[in-house]
Amino acid sequence: MSSINFWFEDVIDAYLQACAEGADWRGACAAAQANASGPRRVLTQKGLKAKGLIYSRQHTRRKINDGTFPAPFRLPESVDAP
Repeated sequence: MSSINFWFEDVIDAYLQACAEGADWRGACAAAQANASGPRRVLTQKGLKAKGLIYSRQHTRRKINDGTFPAPFRLPESVDAP
């Protein structure tokens, strides 16, 4: 079974906005996470591409490991579809 990475859309939007402004993206993402209320939209790798982040899965993983891109979250194993 393969695992799928998910990102909250509001966190990715905060990341993109902070990068465009030259601001601290970690703080912007943390603020977006803290201010989240109600239903939230979830993005997959395909959703990132729709936002203009056309990184390959491998490049995204390298950026996460380097600390230059927000880390994804994963659903618990019991929730993953087969």
